[in-house]
Amino acid sequence: MSRFSLRFTLLLPAALACAAFAAPRPGPRSNPAPRKPRAVTVESIVAWINNKVITTVDYRKALQEISVDARSQNPPPTAAQLAAQKKNLLRDLIDQQLLLQRASDLGYSAESQTIHELDQIRQNMHLPTMRALRQAVQAQGQSYADFRQNIKHGILTQLVIQQDVAPRIDMPPGAVRKYYEKHKSQFISHAGVDLSEILISTQGVKKSAVPRLHTLAEEVQQRAARGEQFSKLAKTYSNGATADKGGSIGFFKKGTLAPQLEKIVFALPAGGVTQVLNTANGYLILKVDSKHPAGQETLAQARPQVEQQVYEQLLQPELKTYLENLRAKAYIKIAKGYVDTGAGKNPGVNITHFMRVLPQDLPKKIHHKTSGGGSGFGVS
Repeated sequence: MSRFSLRFTLLLPAALACAAFAAPRPGPRSNPAPRKPRAVTVESIVAWINNKVITTVDYRKALQEISVDARSQNPPPTAAQLAAQKKNLLRDLIDQQLLLQRASDLGYSAESQTIHELDQIRQNMHLPTMRALRQAVQAQGQSYADFRQNIKHGILTQLVIQQDVAPRIDMPPGAVRKYYEKHKSQFISHAGVDLSEILISTQGVKKSAVPRLHTLAEEVQQRAARGEQFSKLAKTYSNGATADKGGSIGFFKKGTLAPQLEKIVFALPAGGVTQVLNTANGYLILKVDSKHPAGQETLAQARPQVEQQVYEQLLQPELKTYLENLRAKAYIKIAKGYVDTGAGKNPGVNITHFMRVLPQDLPKKIHHKTSGGGSGFGVS
């Protein structure tokens, strides 16, 4: 975003009249009346925050993202929740800009973290290259540049919160157990499995080489079934994006895998290895690392999620105070027709707005299991 106004108009000159290619006629020749100049508004400023601006384009994109995010949430937000998000949109954009400026003051760039996060997304989507990730983003109607910028901004704001706000938070003794007992219904586990994979890719190879790759896959499967360490086999033989992690692809709850694949996987015990599966990308071998029955989670099982919830409750007032201080030191001007709901005496704060990329930044590091949102395996 530029610090200067991006509003300008393009004046279209009137067309020149051309003489008709014909014999002269008596009387004066009239020219067509010139067209009026047409003004085209490209972009205008919604808010000034120190030496940065939020433009109408930024505002519209963020407004569109609210609708996109709502469609991906389960359960979806209510009409009242959506209305509140839209009402507080400018507040959230200003708060984010203040945090980004603070990140700049602290010397954060987040380039390496952004590259790492994008690669993690690629791996989670089982995509072979970053180019494939770009194409997948564009296929959803998103600009890859905007997608990448959102990732980077999320990381930068989270780094500031981790640096300036998280150290102020002290989790009281007994807070985790108290929250768990009060909200037990939130911690019901779904039946599912943790899986690892070995993929012997047939993409881009000559047809004559496919039988040799099938033989290799069979040999690797037999070694895995005999108890050889699956992660070592994956690092040695797998062409999948998860090879460097020993093939681990995380947790998949029942109902998220392709039906044919789910039938095979859930019939296996923990530690079980599938036969070689023929997929569109090559020969796939899966191992069931662990199985999880449905039911009430114990406090020990739910502790990471409970600590996250308690932390977010404690973060809310601290982040609110922190943003109030940033606002008090900043030059903020709002264009006519827009409202900053954070400008009052008791502005709110949307924590989730700053926790989209790295929500686990706690005094203690917390790891979340990823639930499978669809396997991506096409087994034939």
